[in-house]
Amino acid sequence: MSAPRTLILVTSHPGQLSCSELARKATAGERPRKDYVELASALGADVVDEDYLTVRATSLARSIARGVSRPAGQAIEGFLRGGRYDHICAWSDRIGLQLAFLHKLARRSRDLVLISSWLSATKPAFMLRELRVHTHLRAIISYSSQQNRIAATRLGVPARKLHLALQPVDERFWRPEITESARVICSVGVSGRDYETLFDAVRGLDLEVRVAVGGGELPARLLEQRLERAGLPPNARMEHHRPVELRRLYSSARFVVVPLEDMEYDAGVTTLAEAMSMGKAVIVTRTRGQIDLIQDGTQGIYVPPKDPRALRAAIEHLIADPAEAERVGRAGRALVEQRLTLSGYVAGLAKIVRGEATAGSMEARGMPISP
Repeated sequence: MSAPRTLILVTSHPGQLSCSELARKATAGERPRKDYVELASALGADVVDEDYLTVRATSLARSIARGVSRPAGQAIEGFLRGGRYDHICAWSDRIGLQLAFLHKLARRSRDLVLISSWLSATKPAFMLRELRVHTHLRAIISYSSQQNRIAATRLGVPARKLHLALQPVDERFWRPEITESARVICSVGVSGRDYETLFDAVRGLDLEVRVAVGGGELPARLLEQRLERAGLPPNARMEHHRPVELRRLYSSARFVVVPLEDMEYDAGVTTLAEAMSMGKAVIVTRTRGQIDLIQDGTQGIYVPPKDPRALRAAIEHLIADPAEAERVGRAGRALVEQRLTLSGYVAGLAKIVRGEATAGSMEARGMPISP
């Protein structure tokens, strides 16, 4: 009997590295392991990424990708080729919900799992609540318990289909390093960030604030323009880093600050996981969506949204007490090793995709399932 076949559809973009190149760079220590590459390896899956879309996709899918959008083209490819596979995993709301809608229109039954980032955003919410495309999704995996609650209570998704996966991190790449930390703190990321509140909080403090805002992509450039118009304090600067350089930045910092807008999804979760994996204490805005990863006072410190005084007090507290910052950082690394490893995440995710997961087995791997 042949092994089950799996198709994985991931967000694609110009210049995206192929799975083989991502794996090569990870093996060489140039970047962290990529989650979907690891899952594809575990399942022996085909991956519809930029390389696939350019070289292997059907002519119709390529035309739609060029004329409409890449996610639409990938959804068409999944629709046309999905019958060859036992399982389909869509690693994007824009791809997975469109594909579920196509299946619903055509009255096709396919084993489709969605890995979601923001179910309550306007378009996904409409497709779930009004078009009821969840009828053609076997499972929805989210990194946010708040998103799962919204899906169950506001969007009409049956709770039995909703799974919670805590944000994983490549704990081998993002590892603690012994460095002589100066009076430096750092902040990383673009999406959902409230750097204006951070800058208000650190004005006049005797420390250096280094903010890494991606590699110069359009969202990062727009963020930089916004912050430059607002005015950076003299002790802050913005930077661009590749993964190895970003690891050095984390290592050089006393701790990491993640200032967030109050949103319903878990913005900032990747930075939190990386910082904790590096053994760094974190200060993070407690938003409606960012509630799952840390315990206040254990792996980090929560502060209210839009409150520069509270943020300044938390920063001054950890600057004045390096031993406390180290204790919190060690607790964060311990949490990563217990519950957030990439290998554990991939093993649990593979079970969900294959339809083998049970609540008990997933919790044992650090991936609690709801309900």
